[in-house]
Amino acid sequence: MKILILTEPISLNSMYRGRRFLTNNSKATKLGMQGEIRSQVNFSPTTLPVALTVRFFFKDKRRRDIDSHLKCLLDSFTGLVYEDDSQIIELHVYKQLDKQNPRTEIEALLIT
Repeated sequence: MKILILTEPISLNSMYRGRRFLTNNSKATKLGMQGEIRSQVNFSPTTLPVALTVRFFFKDKRRRDIDSHLKCLLDSFTGLVYEDDSQIIELHVYKQLDKQNPRTEIEALLIT
């Protein structure tokens, strides 16, 4: 299954106010991602193990930690693609540049 997300991923450093509370920006980003995911997924969340390939296509060459953008993305999939992100047993992440078409492409493979 392939999913395309156009909502720009938010960095983990920008997600929380204090240690526990999501910022308004991160709430909006997560809701935007969930809406995009929901429109592309037509099944109930799986309970099977999942392998993911994530490709971030950023609009500029700013310095970014590749793992920092995963938290919001993986949390957005919870309850839509899988029950919990602890089901992820394999993860491949790539960071690329596409000034004209920034996006996030996710390929999910269920492990049986």
